[in-house]
Order: sequence, then C-alpha cells, then structure tokens
Amino acid sequence: MSNKYNLITAKQFIDEVSNSDLYPQFLTQLQKDLNRAGVNYNIKSKTPQDLFSEMTNLLIEKLQNAFNEYLNLLYAVDVSENKIRSLDSENSVDIAEYAAYLILKREWQKVWYRNKG
Repeated sequence: MSNKYNLITAKQFIDEVSNSDLYPQFLTQLQKDLNRAGVNYNIKSKTPQDLFSEMTNLLIEKLQNAFNEYLNLLYAVDVSENKIRSLDSENSVDIAEYAAYLILKREWQKVWYRNKG
C-alpha cells in the first residue's frame, strides 16, 4: 500500500466527514477514546482537515516518546496493530499518517453506525 494512496484515501475521508452534521459527535468520541487510553491531550482542531494533521503530529510524538500510550490508543479505538504493520514503511511520519487515518476512520464508523443504525 503506497503512502500516496493512503493520503488520497485520507483526503476523501476528510471530505466526507467535513460534509456531515455528525462532526461534533465524532470529536466527542475521539476525545473520549483519547482519555480512555490515558493520552493526556485535548483536541484543538475545529476543522476535519486540521484534525488529521493534529492527530498525525500527536501520533508521531507518541511513537517517539510514549509508545505504550500509542498502543493503548490503538486498543481503545479498536484499530488492529496488524493493520498498522501492513504499511510498507518504517518511517515514523508514514506510520503516524496511516495510523491517524485508521483511528479517525474507526471513530467515524462508531459515530455513523450509532446515528444511522
């Protein structure tokens, strides 16, 4: 899976979230899971585009300095470590971007299913 594909997919995902009235619930769910994972961080982004960058930067920091918090977040959100490992890169920025995409996508699924189900 190439990084270019991931970033295009992430942009399509961000566009979908941007056009939804569920965005506030999405942010609430993300903050809840950050807290549950023991990640002492408050989301600052107001737009979905900024949120992707914010999450990527947070994950880079966790990968480099607090790996257990990173793993706890994956677990709290319900993202498989194996999915992350499937990325063909050892670059921490690539891994963080892909993990941010998977985390945000999973959080969106939770909110969407709860509201559409």
